Amino acid sequence: MAKPKPAHVIELKGISKKLGGQVVHQNLDLTLEPGKTTVVVGSSGAGKSVMLKYILGFMRPDAGNVIVEGRSILGLNESEMKKVRSRYGVVFQGAALFDSLSVFENVALPLREKTKMTHAQIEDKVMHSLEEMRLSEARHKMPAELSGGMQRRVALARALQLEPQIMLFDEPTTGLDPETCESIYDLFIEMQARLKYTALIVSHDIPRIFRAGHRIAVMHGGKIETVVDAAKVKKAGGWLKRILSA
Repeated sequence: MAKPKPAHVIELKGISKKLGGQVVHQNLDLTLEPGKTTVVVGSSGAGKSVMLKYILGFMRPDAGNVIVEGRSILGLNESEMKKVRSRYGVVFQGAALFDSLSVFENVALPLREKTKMTHAQIEDKVMHSLEEMRLSEARHKMPAELSGGMQRRVALARALQLEPQIMLFDEPTTGLDPETCESIYDLFIEMQARLKYTALIVSHDIPRIFRAGHRIAVMHGGKIETVVDAAKVKKAGGWLKRILSA
């Protein structure tokens, strides 16, 4: 009999962490629902990016548990953790492209490193992705020749090459102008709706980021203060302003 799928793709339970004597998280709880985008918002320094490091296995909390697809990852060795990470696609703050590689080679890199696909198969898959991202004419350009918005689209295309079930976004629109941010959010919404992956976006771009998620979680005081349905959040209301300015 097939093992039932867990109700939550990722669970953070009772997470506590101190860094340099400062409390980063205290009794942090968060769940990610399958096929949905959860947006975690909070002020700079609230611990949003540290939370992603727990999920990626790059940092351990002092207390609590990190559960991915029904399994705690805290006791895994590096080899086992690499298998968990293979389920993720990650878009880092600032895109994190390789400066010495062209757009095409940046996107093709996961396929070259992680699969046995032929050169022709990689060519077809990467070009299809670049066309989806409206980047086919930029395939030979280097990252330094791209606008900030184009760099983010390249980063998303690269992150999706191995068809991940879970996508993690760390402040994906930092440094972009408002119009470009909106186009990037449109792309996030389009890709998630089509591919149905589970996504976690951490951001301080309030309130624009709200429309990119299904659920909005507010991080404050080292924990998740509240979680609301994004459909009910039209703008940064008084409740949110009070929490983030307290």
